[in-house]
Amino acid sequence: MNICGVLVHAHPDRGDEVARAIGAIAGAELHYTVPDGRMVVTVEDVGETSAGDAVLALHRLPGVLSAALVYHHFEPQSATESTARITGE
Repeated sequence: MNICGVLVHAHPDRGDEVARAIGAIAGAELHYTVPDGRMVVTVEDVGETSAGDAVLALHRLPGVLSAALVYHHFEPQSATESTARITGE
């Protein structure tokens, strides 16, 4: 399991464009936006796409001024499977 919390700051005039582009990145989910262009995004490993690749893709989106990693959680897949067996999830 690999989950990253990212604060994205887009140019205010391009916020809608950036929000749509974030939706097209595998493993990325937009949670909150404000009119000045700030956005709260999470990314996680999905299939062959790593969370790290998704964070880099955020940096490269047209209209993005910055993308700052503010939270990172990683645990080996075996630990996740063990927890699921214990909790019944």
